[in-house]
Amino acid sequence: MASFRAMSTQVNLLCPLQSPREEKMLAHFVAELFQASERRFSRFREDSELSRLNRDPELQTSLSLTAALARAEQYRQLTGGLFDIRVGQALHRCGYDRSFQPGGLDRAEPVATPEPPSESAPSLDLGGMIKGHTVDRARALLPACSVLDAGGDIALVGAGPDGRGWPVDIEDPRNAEATLLTLRLADCAVATSAKNRRTWQRAGELQHHLIDPRTQRPSQSDLLQATVVASSTELAEVLAKAAFVGGSEVARRLMRVCDTQGVFVREDGSWFLVGQLEVDHGE
Repeated sequence: MASFRAMSTQVNLLCPLQSPREEKMLAHFVAELFQASERRFSRFREDSELSRLNRDPELQTSLSLTAALARAEQYRQLTGGLFDIRVGQALHRCGYDRSFQPGGLDRAEPVATPEPPSESAPSLDLGGMIKGHTVDRARALLPACSVLDAGGDIALVGAGPDGRGWPVDIEDPRNAEATLLTLRLADCAVATSAKNRRTWQRAGELQHHLIDPRTQRPSQSDLLQATVVASSTELAEVLAKAAFVGGSEVARRLMRVCDTQGVFVREDGSWFLVGQLEVDHGE
C-alpha cells in the first residue's frame, strides 16, 4: 500500500496485483491530482481560486470552479438544501478557520451567534465534495483491481483479488477500535460522514464540521454516522453529509430517491441498512 497526506487527511492506495514500484508511481500521479485540487479549491489557502472568489464574488471563475459550483447547486436542490456549500462563514464562526489538526482548533472563546449566509457574498466551502470529486478523477487512473481511500472517501475498482468484492468495515462511531459490520462491495464508491471525525472545543462546548445549513450550526440530528454507497465518490460524499444532517427518516428517503444504499448509526448506537447491501458474516 502507498500513502500520502492531502486535504488534511491520509490517502491510501492499494493495488494488490501491481508491483510495489508500480503502486508507488500511481500514488505519485494521484497525489498530484490532490495537490492541484487543493491549489484551486481549498478555503484554507489564501492563493486558491476559491479563496479569491470568497473575497471577490465578482471574480471570473475558471471552467473547473464554474462546473463545481454548478454541481453544488444541483446537489443543493437534490437534497432540499441539506447540502449547501454556503457554510464557510458558519464553519469559521464555530472555529474551523484553518486546516484541521487534533486539538489545534480548541479555544476558550464561545461560538459567535449564527447568521444566515449573505446572498451577495456567501462564504463557500467545497471541501468534502471536492475531495470526493478528486477521488473520482483519480479512479480513472487506477488498474482494474484497486482501492483509493481518502479519509473515508473510497473508490473501489473491481471485485477485489478474490472476486468476492472488497471487504469494507463500518466503524463504530462510539469506539474507533470496533467494527459494527463488514460489507462486501465491488465497482462502487463509499463515503462516510460522522461527527466524531473532526471535533474541537469552543468554551468547553464540543463542535464538529458538519454544519446544518438551516441553523448554521453543527448538526444535531439523531444520527452519529452516515455511510453511503453510490456510483461516484462525490455523490456518496454529498448524500452522506445530507443524510447525516437530515436524520434517519431523511436518510431513508434520500437513498430511495437517489437509488443509492447506506448504513446509518443512530445516537443510541443502533444502526440500520437502506438498499441491497451484502453483509459479510465471516462464513
